[in-house]
Amino acid sequence: FIESEQIKVSNLQQEDTVLSAFISPYKAEMDQQMNVKIAESKHDFLVARPGSNLMNWMADVVFTNQTKNVKMSKPVFCLLNTGGIRSSIGIGPVYLGDLYKLMPFDNTIIWARLPIKELESIELYLSETGGEPISNITMTNGVIQFNGFDKTEAEDFWVITSDYLYNGGDRMDFFQKSIETVETNKLIRDVVIEEAKIQGQLINDE
Repeated sequence: FIESEQIKVSNLQQEDTVLSAFISPYKAEMDQQMNVKIAESKHDFLVARPGSNLMNWMADVVFTNQTKNVKMSKPVFCLLNTGGIRSSIGIGPVYLGDLYKLMPFDNTIIWARLPIKELESIELYLSETGGEPISNITMTNGVIQFNGFDKTEAEDFWVITSDYLYNGGDRMDFFQKSIETVETNKLIRDVVIEEAKIQGQLINDE
């Protein structure tokens, strides 16, 4: 013999109504915040390997933000991950909510200094994955070239990345060979929002 308790549907509906009434003001406030216009876009920004305008834009804004007031005496570039970009940006107004969808994770920015021999590991990784968001380097036929630096004369280089990738996310194991790190404690999402506001109209770099 199995005992069971009969729950009236009307009671459940009443509880749901009470909960909705409690949540409603918070949801309305959140919706209002997410509908704040940040910038404009004249292009569709999409993700596509080996590279795309959205991948380039994400890496470029992080690189630009982080190097504005830095005198670069060594090669520096930005490396993010394609999987970390979780949405696209369409033509028209760009709202705060769009950028939260683009980067929903609370990942922070880390600078990692690597010995020059690890550049080969990054080249191999990018070749195997088919492409990731990069800025301030070019990759031709699987070979990376620094912008403004001769890599044959470099002993090491800096990579601006996320804490997730630095800690081995997406199998970026080469970061374990870092010889120096700088933790900014700055969210990538906050940087994306900040730079989008500065641009006003998102810069399209195919």
